Parts: sequence; structure tokens; C-alpha cells
Amino acid sequence: MRSAYGLKIPEIDPELTRVGPGTPCGELMRRYWQPVCLSADLTDLPKRIRILGEDLVAFRDGQGRAGLLFFRCSHRGTSLEYGRVERDGLRCCYHGWLYDVEGRILDMPLEPPESTVKDHLWHPAYPVQEYGGLLFAYMGPLDKMPLLPRYDVLEAEGGTLRPRFGPRVGGAQDCNWLQSEENLMDALHAVWLHTVHSGAQFPTQAHSTLPERLVYEETEMGMRFVMTRRMDDGRWADVIWENIMPLNVHLTYTDEPVTEKVNQVSFCVPVDDTHQLGANIRWVPDGADPTELSGREKLAPAGRGPRDYEYSQRFPDDKEAQEGQGEIVVHAMERHVSSDEGVVLFRKILKTAIDDVRAGRDPKGIIRDPERAACVPTTSGAVVYQERPAHVA
Repeated sequence: MRSAYGLKIPEIDPELTRVGPGTPCGELMRRYWQPVCLSADLTDLPKRIRILGEDLVAFRDGQGRAGLLFFRCSHRGTSLEYGRVERDGLRCCYHGWLYDVEGRILDMPLEPPESTVKDHLWHPAYPVQEYGGLLFAYMGPLDKMPLLPRYDVLEAEGGTLRPRFGPRVGGAQDCNWLQSEENLMDALHAVWLHTVHSGAQFPTQAHSTLPERLVYEETEMGMRFVMTRRMDDGRWADVIWENIMPLNVHLTYTDEPVTEKVNQVSFCVPVDDTHQLGANIRWVPDGADPTELSGREKLAPAGRGPRDYEYSQRFPDDKEAQEGQGEIVVHAMERHVSSDEGVVLFRKILKTAIDDVRAGRDPKGIIRDPERAACVPTTSGAVVYQERPAHVA
């Protein structure tokens, strides 16, 4: 018998996991547009949010403009979440300082009329854009700001866009963002966790058995994998999942594989080092019910919401598997095998992107061509073949 006595736990990998200001990965994440909340969240009250370890307040002024400000008033530090939304901006509840969406101080009502103090101060703020019902923020250096990408699957005609922001169905929330992002590039966990161990957690046979062929490949914008299986009726199907740096993953959850492109774009949102959320934009064809649940949501009992501990032990999901790795998984304690090929590849891509930022280069996934940013090509989806495809030996 062996004993665990004397086991030493190594340090976490700060380069790949820390996302706060000034950290290597944090600086990388700040070179991309990040979703921070729903556009619909911007009502007549400000919304407090946390993203990349920073506390901020989002709001929409009376002219319809969205803004994202550092959450503490520049005067005496009161949280602007208690401020009042006005026509020209957000007014602090404590002494009435009024900020516009870019952080300009428009009014200091308790100061003498001749005071010019407000003309020499500027409150910290970030650029924002809205797309598909989500508010996106750019939190990096302004001279490096890229174009906000729009994806071909969301630009298709004959449909509307349905946004979602919050905890993912069955997904992790109280752990590092990387644990969920890597999970999405780990093709084979679906065969065991989501099928053999916990029962069917996807409404499709596309993830229920080991594939005949599984290929991971790096792409210009990120990476993807292609799983090829023979279906019960004798047909064959490729299922493709794609990552577009840094956090965008395209998934397919069809009831039965049919040849089609995916209809949604998803994001892992790093709240801070030990918390995360999910966001997605889903294209819904005209005439369909925009409130209809997706396949994953349909199978989730009560949205896979609050469950007792025994249920979670018997039927764990991504949430339990990833949060069970710890708030931040210790990479030095892992023992990689062949099924970890996607995780290893994604970490390599992430490290290269961090090095690119250090060297002053654009990392993978940055787009500066307006024509390309207006319709970014994607490949995720499924392809069904009547006979064994040529790429399967």
C-alpha cells in the first residue's frame, strides 16, 4: 500500500489562469471585445457588473447611448450602481456628479458655478458596442482596439437574434474560466460524463459513442475538432465544434445529425480568476418561437438549477466536473493522455497568443479588415453522409 503522506500541491499556472489587469492572460483578454451583459439589462437603473476582475457599472442614458464606467464615483468613492440615469448620463447619488457615457464629468451641482474642476477630471470608462442583444466592452489599450466581429451564422437573412447571459445550462460558475473553455475543446468527455456516467445530457446520438475518427486542428482564428461516427441507421456524420479566439465556441445540438451549420455563438465570460458566466447569441428563423428552449435546455430538469448534493453526486454535469477541479485547477498535477489532445492544443494556442501580446503583435483572432469583421466565416455544424466518407479509413 502507498500513502499520500507528504503530498505537495504545486502552485497554479498564473500565466494562463489569472485575468486581472496587468496579468499575462488578462492583458490578452483585454485585446478582444468581451460580452458584459444583455442590452435589455440597461433600463432606467444602472447595472453593476464584474468582468476580468474589474468592478464596473453599465447604463443607458436618456438618449439611448450605452456606457461602461468604473463603479466608484471619482469624488468620494460611492458606488455608481446607486446613481440616477438621466438624459445626458449617470448622476452619483452622494453629491450629484454627472458622468456621460465616455466618463466626462458634466456637472458638479454642489460646486460654485465658476468652478472648472470638472474640466480637468475624467472618470475611467471603457468603449462599448451592442450586437445581437449583448453589450460588448473593449478593455485594452485604445491604439490596439480591433473591430467587433460579426459571425456569418448570425448575419443570415430570414431570422432574428436571441441573446442569453448568465450561468450556462449545467455549466460551471464558481471556478476559473479556462476550465470551461478547455472543456469545450475536450471532445471525448461528452461520451463518458454526458452519456455513460450521468445518462443522456444531450438530445442527440452525435456524442453518445466513441467516434470512428477524431481530428483536432489549429485554424487561422483558433482551433476546431471534427468527430466522425457511424449512426444507427447506417449513415455517417461529421460533427464539428469550433473555437474562435479567445472565448467563442460554436456548438451543435441537433436532435438527430443532419447537414447544417450551427445557429449560435457562445462565450465563456471570465468574471474574475475564480468565477465565470456564459453568454450566447442564437439565430432563430422567422416564424419560429424565439422563446423555445434549445436542445440542451430541454433536457435539463428545472434548467439544471438548484439540486441537492446527492443528485449532483449521482448525475454530475459540466458544473460538477469543472468546479470539482478546484477554483483554479493545478496544471502541474495533471497527467495528460491521448484524449487530452484538444486541451493541450488550446493551451499551446493560448500561450502563443500571450507571447504575441508581449511582443506587440496582434494575437490570433484579432480582425482589422472591416469586410471580414462584418461576416466572420465559421465551420461548426454537422455533415451527414449516406455512405462511409473518404476521410474515414
